[in-house]
Amino acid sequence: MTSHPALPSLTTDHSRPVVAFFDADETLIAMKTPFSLLRYRLRRQGDVTGTAYERLVDPLRRLASMGVTPVEVVSKFYELHAGIPWDDVIAEAREWYADLRERGAPFIEPTVARLRRHQAAGHHTVVISGSWPATLHPITDDLGIDLVLCTEPELDGAGLMTGAIRHAMFGPAKADAVRKALEKFGADPADCYAYGDDPGDLTMLSMVGRPTVVGAHPRMTAHAAEHGWPVVPATLMPGTRRQPV
Repeated sequence: MTSHPALPSLTTDHSRPVVAFFDADETLIAMKTPFSLLRYRLRRQGDVTGTAYERLVDPLRRLASMGVTPVEVVSKFYELHAGIPWDDVIAEAREWYADLRERGAPFIEPTVARLRRHQAAGHHTVVISGSWPATLHPITDDLGIDLVLCTEPELDGAGLMTGAIRHAMFGPAKADAVRKALEKFGADPADCYAYGDDPGDLTMLSMVGRPTVVGAHPRMTAHAAEHGWPVVPATLMPGTRRQPV
Protein backbone atom coordinates (compact mmCIF):
# COMPACT_ATOMS: atom_id res chain seq x y z
CA MET A 1 0.00 0.00 0.00
CA THR A 2 1.41 3.39 -1.01
CA SER A 3 2.11 5.79 1.83
CA HIS A 4 1.26 9.45 1.26
CA PRO A 5 2.47 12.51 3.16
CA ALA A 6 0.36 13.90 5.97
CA LEU A 7 -1.79 16.95 5.32
CA PRO A 8 0.24 20.14 5.65
CA SER A 9 -0.44 22.39 8.60
CA LEU A 10 -2.47 25.48 7.75
CA THR A 11 -0.87 28.86 7.25
CA THR A 12 -2.08 31.28 9.91
CA ASP A 13 -0.01 34.32 8.92
CA HIS A 14 -2.75 36.87 8.29
CA SER A 15 -0.33 39.39 6.77
CA ARG A 16 -0.74 37.69 3.37
CA PRO A 17 -3.89 36.26 1.79
CA VAL A 18 -4.30 32.51 1.40
CA VAL A 19 -6.85 30.78 -0.83
CA ALA A 20 -8.16 27.23 -0.47
CA PHE A 21 -9.66 25.83 -3.69
CA PHE A 22 -12.15 22.96 -3.69
CA ASP A 23 -13.80 20.90 -6.35
CA ALA A 24 -17.41 20.20 -5.32
CA ASP A 25 -18.97 16.97 -6.61
CA GLU A 26 -17.19 13.95 -5.11
CA THR A 27 -14.80 16.24 -3.23
CA LEU A 28 -17.08 18.11 -0.83
CA ILE A 29 -20.24 16.07 -1.39
CA ALA A 30 -20.55 12.47 -2.56
CA MET A 31 -22.72 12.85 -5.65
CA LYS A 32 -22.95 14.44 -9.07
CA THR A 33 -25.30 17.21 -8.01
CA PRO A 34 -26.91 18.06 -11.39
CA PHE A 35 -27.91 14.42 -11.82
CA SER A 36 -29.26 14.33 -8.27
CA LEU A 37 -31.46 17.32 -9.10
CA LEU A 38 -32.66 15.63 -12.30
CA ARG A 39 -33.61 12.52 -10.31
CA TYR A 40 -35.45 14.73 -7.80
CA ARG A 41 -37.36 16.58 -10.55
CA LEU A 42 -38.44 13.40 -12.30
CA ARG A 43 -39.51 11.78 -9.03
CA ARG A 44 -41.74 14.77 -8.30
CA GLN A 45 -43.24 14.33 -11.77
CA GLY A 46 -44.17 10.74 -10.94
CA ASP A 47 -41.03 8.76 -11.79
CA VAL A 48 -41.22 6.74 -8.57
CA THR A 49 -39.35 3.72 -9.96
CA GLY A 50 -36.62 5.77 -11.64
CA THR A 51 -37.46 4.41 -15.10
CA ALA A 52 -37.59 7.83 -16.74
CA TYR A 53 -34.34 8.84 -15.06
CA GLU A 54 -32.58 5.72 -16.31
CA ARG A 55 -33.87 6.30 -19.84
CA LEU A 56 -32.37 9.78 -19.90
CA VAL A 57 -29.12 9.08 -18.06
CA ASP A 58 -28.08 5.68 -19.40
CA PRO A 59 -26.94 7.11 -22.79
CA LEU A 60 -24.75 9.58 -20.89
CA ARG A 61 -23.24 6.76 -18.81
CA ARG A 62 -22.43 4.90 -22.02
CA LEU A 63 -20.72 7.97 -23.45
CA ALA A 64 -18.63 8.32 -20.29
CA SER A 65 -17.67 4.62 -20.43
CA MET A 66 -16.45 5.13 -24.02
CA GLY A 67 -13.93 7.67 -22.78
CA VAL A 68 -15.43 10.84 -24.26
CA THR A 69 -14.44 14.06 -22.54
CA PRO A 70 -16.44 15.23 -19.51
CA VAL A 71 -17.56 18.34 -21.37
CA GLU A 72 -19.11 16.17 -24.11
CA VAL A 73 -21.08 14.20 -21.53
CA VAL A 74 -22.16 17.38 -19.77
CA SER A 75 -23.20 18.92 -23.10
CA LYS A 76 -25.63 16.04 -23.60
CA PHE A 77 -26.95 16.62 -20.09
CA TYR A 78 -27.61 20.29 -20.87
CA GLU A 79 -29.45 19.32 -24.04
CA LEU A 80 -32.00 17.56 -21.84
CA HIS A 81 -32.90 20.95 -20.36
CA ALA A 82 -33.54 22.97 -23.51
CA GLY A 83 -36.55 25.24 -23.11
CA ILE A 84 -36.68 25.09 -19.29
CA PRO A 85 -36.71 28.47 -17.49
CA TRP A 86 -33.42 28.85 -15.60
CA ASP A 87 -35.23 30.56 -12.70
CA ASP A 88 -37.36 27.43 -12.32
CA VAL A 89 -34.24 25.25 -12.17
CA ILE A 90 -32.75 27.49 -9.47
CA ALA A 91 -35.96 27.45 -7.41
CA GLU A 92 -36.27 23.69 -7.72
CA ALA A 93 -32.62 23.25 -6.72
CA ARG A 94 -33.27 25.14 -3.48
CA GLU A 95 -36.11 22.72 -2.71
CA TRP A 96 -33.90 19.76 -3.71
CA TYR A 97 -31.17 20.84 -1.32
CA ALA A 98 -33.58 21.49 1.55
CA ASP A 99 -34.93 17.96 1.07
CA LEU A 100 -31.41 16.54 0.83
CA ARG A 101 -30.32 18.32 4.00
CA GLU A 102 -33.33 17.00 5.88
CA ARG A 103 -32.59 13.42 4.79
CA GLY A 104 -28.82 13.76 5.31
CA ALA A 105 -26.57 15.34 2.71
CA PRO A 106 -23.61 13.02 2.01
CA PHE A 107 -20.81 15.47 2.69
CA ILE A 108 -17.29 14.08 2.59
CA GLU A 109 -16.15 14.42 6.17
CA PRO A 110 -12.36 14.98 5.85
CA THR A 111 -12.77 17.64 3.15
CA VAL A 112 -15.49 19.55 4.99
CA ALA A 113 -13.41 19.37 8.18
CA ARG A 114 -10.50 20.83 6.25
CA LEU A 115 -12.77 23.56 4.82
CA ARG A 116 -13.81 24.52 8.35
CA ARG A 117 -10.17 24.76 9.40
CA HIS A 118 -9.39 27.02 6.44
CA GLN A 119 -12.31 29.25 7.36
CA ALA A 120 -11.22 29.38 10.98
CA ALA A 121 -7.71 30.37 9.81
CA GLY A 122 -9.17 33.27 7.84
CA HIS A 123 -8.41 31.81 4.41
CA HIS A 124 -10.50 32.64 1.36
CA THR A 125 -12.45 29.61 0.16
CA VAL A 126 -13.25 29.04 -3.51
CA VAL A 127 -15.18 26.26 -5.26
CA ILE A 128 -14.13 25.56 -8.84
CA SER A 129 -16.46 22.99 -10.36
CA GLY A 130 -17.69 21.52 -13.62
CA SER A 131 -21.15 21.45 -12.04
CA TRP A 132 -23.71 24.23 -12.51
CA PRO A 133 -24.77 27.13 -10.26
CA ALA A 134 -28.27 25.76 -9.60
CA THR A 135 -27.07 22.91 -7.38
CA LEU A 136 -23.77 24.43 -6.28
CA HIS A 137 -25.04 27.63 -4.70
CA PRO A 138 -27.38 26.03 -2.14
CA ILE A 139 -24.43 23.89 -1.00
CA THR A 140 -21.80 26.62 -1.05
CA ASP A 141 -24.13 29.08 0.70
CA ASP A 142 -24.68 26.47 3.40
CA LEU A 143 -20.94 25.88 3.76
CA GLY A 144 -20.04 29.58 3.69
CA ILE A 145 -17.85 29.44 0.57
CA ASP A 146 -16.57 32.85 -0.53
CA LEU A 147 -16.52 32.40 -4.32
CA VAL A 148 -17.95 29.88 -6.82
CA LEU A 149 -16.56 29.50 -10.35
CA CYS A 150 -18.36 26.85 -12.38
CA THR A 151 -19.98 25.75 -15.63
CA GLU A 152 -22.61 28.22 -16.80
CA PRO A 153 -25.63 27.42 -19.00
CA GLU A 154 -26.50 29.39 -22.11
CA LEU A 155 -29.81 31.24 -21.77
CA ASP A 156 -31.92 32.91 -24.42
CA GLY A 157 -33.42 36.40 -24.11
CA ALA A 158 -36.40 35.02 -22.19
CA GLY A 159 -34.23 33.28 -19.60
CA LEU A 160 -34.84 29.81 -21.01
CA MET A 161 -32.02 27.27 -21.21
CA THR A 162 -31.00 26.74 -24.82
CA GLY A 163 -29.52 23.32 -24.11
CA ALA A 164 -26.01 24.65 -24.74
CA ILE A 165 -23.18 25.62 -22.38
CA ARG A 166 -22.02 29.23 -22.19
CA HIS A 167 -18.88 28.47 -20.19
CA ALA A 168 -17.52 25.00 -19.36
CA MET A 169 -15.39 24.63 -16.22
CA PHE A 170 -13.29 21.57 -17.04
CA GLY A 171 -9.56 20.84 -17.33
CA PRO A 172 -7.59 23.91 -18.44
CA ALA A 173 -10.53 26.19 -17.60
CA LYS A 174 -10.00 25.27 -13.94
CA ALA A 175 -6.41 26.52 -14.12
CA ASP A 176 -7.65 29.80 -15.63
CA ALA A 177 -10.19 30.09 -12.82
CA VAL A 178 -7.46 29.55 -10.22
CA ARG A 179 -5.39 32.31 -11.81
CA LYS A 180 -8.34 34.72 -11.72
CA ALA A 181 -9.10 33.92 -8.08
CA LEU A 182 -5.45 34.32 -7.06
CA GLU A 183 -5.42 37.72 -8.75
CA LYS A 184 -8.74 38.71 -7.15
CA PHE A 185 -7.50 37.91 -3.65
CA GLY A 186 -3.87 38.95 -4.24
CA ALA A 187 -2.55 35.57 -3.10
CA ASP A 188 0.72 33.80 -3.89
CA PRO A 189 -0.05 30.34 -5.35
CA ALA A 190 2.79 28.84 -3.31
CA ASP A 191 0.84 29.69 -0.14
CA CYS A 192 -2.44 28.25 -1.36
CA TYR A 193 -4.26 24.92 -1.12
CA ALA A 194 -6.44 22.85 -3.44
CA TYR A 195 -8.55 19.71 -3.07
CA GLY A 196 -9.87 17.50 -5.87
CA ASP A 197 -10.87 13.92 -6.59
CA ASP A 198 -10.74 13.52 -10.37
CA PRO A 199 -8.06 13.73 -13.10
CA GLY A 200 -9.91 16.78 -14.39
CA ASP A 201 -8.83 18.52 -11.16
CA LEU A 202 -5.12 18.00 -11.79
CA THR A 203 -4.75 21.32 -13.59
CA MET A 204 -6.21 23.08 -10.54
CA LEU A 205 -4.17 21.09 -8.03
CA SER A 206 -0.95 21.74 -9.93
CA MET A 207 -1.48 25.49 -9.72
CA VAL A 208 -0.91 25.73 -5.95
CA GLY A 209 1.81 24.90 -3.50
CA ARG A 210 -0.31 22.67 -1.25
CA PRO A 211 -2.52 20.29 -3.26
CA THR A 212 -4.44 17.35 -1.77
CA VAL A 213 -6.15 14.41 -3.49
CA VAL A 214 -9.53 13.31 -2.16
CA GLY A 215 -10.59 9.68 -2.52
CA ALA A 216 -9.11 6.66 -4.23
CA HIS A 217 -9.13 7.33 -7.98
CA PRO A 218 -6.13 5.26 -9.13
CA ARG A 219 -4.75 7.88 -11.49
CA MET A 220 -5.04 10.52 -8.78
CA THR A 221 -3.44 8.45 -6.03
CA ALA A 222 -0.62 7.45 -8.39
CA HIS A 223 -0.05 11.10 -9.28
CA ALA A 224 -0.08 12.01 -5.60
CA ALA A 225 2.50 9.32 -4.81
CA GLU A 226 4.73 10.50 -7.65
CA HIS A 227 4.59 14.16 -6.59
CA GLY A 228 4.48 13.75 -2.82
CA TRP A 229 0.94 15.02 -2.39
CA PRO A 230 -1.24 14.01 0.58
CA VAL A 231 -4.39 11.93 0.02
CA VAL A 232 -7.48 11.98 2.23
CA PRO A 233 -10.21 9.32 2.14
CA ALA A 234 -13.66 10.17 0.78
CA THR A 235 -15.31 9.14 4.05
CA LEU A 236 -18.93 10.25 4.37
CA MET A 237 -20.50 12.07 7.27
CA PRO A 238 -22.00 9.51 9.69
CA GLY A 239 -25.52 8.44 8.83
CA THR A 240 -25.35 9.48 5.17
CA ARG A 241 -24.80 7.49 1.98
CA ARG A 242 -23.31 8.16 -1.42
CA GLN A 243 -25.83 8.99 -4.13
CA PRO A 244 -24.93 7.29 -7.44
CA VAL A 245 -25.48 8.79 -10.87
